[in-house]
Amino acid sequence: MAFLHNKMPAPKFGILFVFSQSKLLNKMKKTNSLKTIKPIITLVVIILLASCLQDQTPTKTKMEGVWKVTSVTDATGDITSSLAFPVILFQLNNDGTVISTAGPLIMYVVYGHSKFTQIAADIDQVFDYATLNYNGGEFFVGGGVVDRFTLEMKLEGLPGQGSLTTLLNMLGVTQDYLDVVIYHKFMNIQVAFDVTGKQMTWTIDDQTTAVYNKKDSYGNYILWQGWPVSNFSKCTITLQKKSTSLNDLVAHPQN
Repeated sequence: MAFLHNKMPAPKFGILFVFSQSKLLNKMKKTNSLKTIKPIITLVVIILLASCLQDQTPTKTKMEGVWKVTSVTDATGDITSSLAFPVILFQLNNDGTVISTAGPLIMYVVYGHSKFTQIAADIDQVFDYATLNYNGGEFFVGGGVVDRFTLEMKLEGLPGQGSLTTLLNMLGVTQDYLDVVIYHKFMNIQVAFDVTGKQMTWTIDDQTTAVYNKKDSYGNYILWQGWPVSNFSKCTITLQKKSTSLNDLVAHPQN
């Protein structure tokens, strides 16, 4: 009997205790894992929500409309007043065309502040916007939401008045390049908007490049080499969207 008594199995409560302890440890591990994963899941959800709420309106669509330049700044400070004759406006159309009173601004960008001051007194004789003779051009934007675009502005003098060639001569452009019409193209201008979409900022920076052309009798571009394309001004242009027409803003520039 003693022999049988010694061979009897041990009580099961020890095995149950070990099993329960193991379950508890596994549960604790899972709890700790959830505590670690939960902040990551929360962050992913926040990022996904932010991307959904972000304005996905194509940049070109946001750029379209009538815009008034409220400030132009460069390394010297705010130079807006010296460029407005009497107001700097852009009308950006959905077909990519541009109508503007930005002749003086483009002259400043191309030739720089010091050169621009040499022609400032005569520039209003060339760009007479009071008679509704505007500068034309085009703008080019990639599809979707982008942060760079290309602006091409055509500058020409008014017939019978001080011509563009007069200004070029004053700037020291040689006789061989005194053309009546020049197409100034600036590529990779940075564009940004405020949260309302009513304020737009253009930044001409180190990523911006330029090319200047004229056209032959067939309308083909010919490189215009009257001025170095590396000498254009780096600046920031701030524009405010307007609900009135270009003509009304020229007549009432304070609006």
